[in-house]
Amino acid sequence: MAISEKIELLGKGQYGNIPDVLTLTSIPTASELDYVGGEDFDKTMLDVILPQAVEESVDFYQLLEIDYYWICRCLRILNYGPYFTTNAIFCSDCGKVSYGEYSVDVRTVGVKPLPEGFVNDVVIDKDEFIDFNKDIHIKLTTVADKLNSYNDKLFQDSQGNKNSELARICYCIKSIGNEDKLSPVEIKWKVTNELSPADYIVLKNRVYELTDYGLRSGGTCGCPKCGGKQASFLAMVDDRFFRPTLGDLRNWKRDRNSGKVENILGSKTNNV
Repeated sequence: MAISEKIELLGKGQYGNIPDVLTLTSIPTASELDYVGGEDFDKTMLDVILPQAVEESVDFYQLLEIDYYWICRCLRILNYGPYFTTNAIFCSDCGKVSYGEYSVDVRTVGVKPLPEGFVNDVVIDKDEFIDFNKDIHIKLTTVADKLNSYNDKLFQDSQGNKNSELARICYCIKSIGNEDKLSPVEIKWKVTNELSPADYIVLKNRVYELTDYGLRSGGTCGCPKCGGKQASFLAMVDDRFFRPTLGDLRNWKRDRNSGKVENILGSKTNNV
């Protein structure tokens, strides 16, 4: 029997046509092959897996990136449990890195929520720049923005090398000064020709700081070497994130048999 749980989006209140609360349903076994073997993880998730896993009708490409990764994380826990095998653990207490196979809990991966009253039109004031004399308005990117910036050939040089950082920044920008209908290539021209090297660094860092919400890149665990409790691991949301080991599944079964199962939000189990 399929299990479903409701989750509240991190970007609640930012959408006009996407509900703030979605219902996630465990997916059929055959679907596992689609994303584990898929060459394009994001496209398979957006076109094949999420339409099966979310009961509501949603244009997943219009999700904010922070919510896309949030849904993927919740879906992973719903289907395979919270345990994930990492190959490296970094400990700040002893300064050592442990390499091997370690089962860790992805529920320890932190989430930075949007502040109360957040409006997806954030201003980098002209006074923050060294020489540039215009305000720049930026936004949290959608999944469509992410994919378009990644595939945009206008951000490649003659050798085909891509400036992913610049592409992402340009797709974050909503307006420069009084110009609010600029295409990404027009924004690129202005950023590369009107901003000094120092002002580009200001822009780059402020874009990162002002859009740094959602899932963190890793969680905490015990150190295999010194036993410290604040070691860390990386858990990027990609195809490997959806490949639990037998050990991960056994740990999940152990929790279920002992009655310690929590729902995907880390609360008492409440399946519907």
